[in-house]
Amino acid sequence: MKHFIFKNQKTNNNTLAQEIGNLNMLLSEPTASTRHNADFRNRRIDFYFEEDKVFIEGLADIGYTFWLSRTDITDISTNAKICQHILHDSVDAFYSTNKYFDGLTRLFKKSILRIGDSTEPKWATPFGTYIGDDDKTGLYIAKSLVKFKSEIDKLCEAREDGGNYLSVMQVFLERLSKRTDDPILDYTTAAPWIKIMEDEDYLLCSRNDQIRELYLQLKKQYGDLYNRYMTEVR
Repeated sequence: MKHFIFKNQKTNNNTLAQEIGNLNMLLSEPTASTRHNADFRNRRIDFYFEEDKVFIEGLADIGYTFWLSRTDITDISTNAKICQHILHDSVDAFYSTNKYFDGLTRLFKKSILRIGDSTEPKWATPFGTYIGDDDKTGLYIAKSLVKFKSEIDKLCEAREDGGNYLSVMQVFLERLSKRTDDPILDYTTAAPWIKIMEDEDYLLCSRNDQIRELYLQLKKQYGDLYNRYMTEVR
């Protein structure tokens, strides 16, 4: 049975996979499962930004990770090959990412997701565009990453300017830290602050340690509010 719908499907024996295979940080990790339960129509790339580096995670389906690498964002050639490999090559095994989970959750994350039907698959990107499925897809993504990160850095610099936004974030934290005996009321009351916080997740890329740590505290409070809310409504 075929699992792939991509026009540029290759095999793991291709030259590209062999060329970049040593960059996969998961090869030394425990094998999590075989390929048979994964729905390859849900293939995706997750990007985690760490200063001038990017972690690139390749998933065949939710919970089925087969690739994780850390490279310079400006290394367009390497990142293009990685993205092309993730989106188009066959996969033999999936790996545990437990070793990296906590570290990755502290970073700014964006994804490329498959949309469209099997006759004309496309990818939704964080770059404000949709892209097709061809031999230049990986190169387009790698080039766009550089521009995207530059734009994110400028947003961070605007928030860092003068240090005034730290006091605003402290107010957000106070709002999200409030609790009553009604988890539903707590969550709905906090909704406007949560929306602002979610829109400003790029602050995890800030070069200001205080801003990053405050954002992580906000994220933790949001997670608690959401979990209490879901426990109540179930």
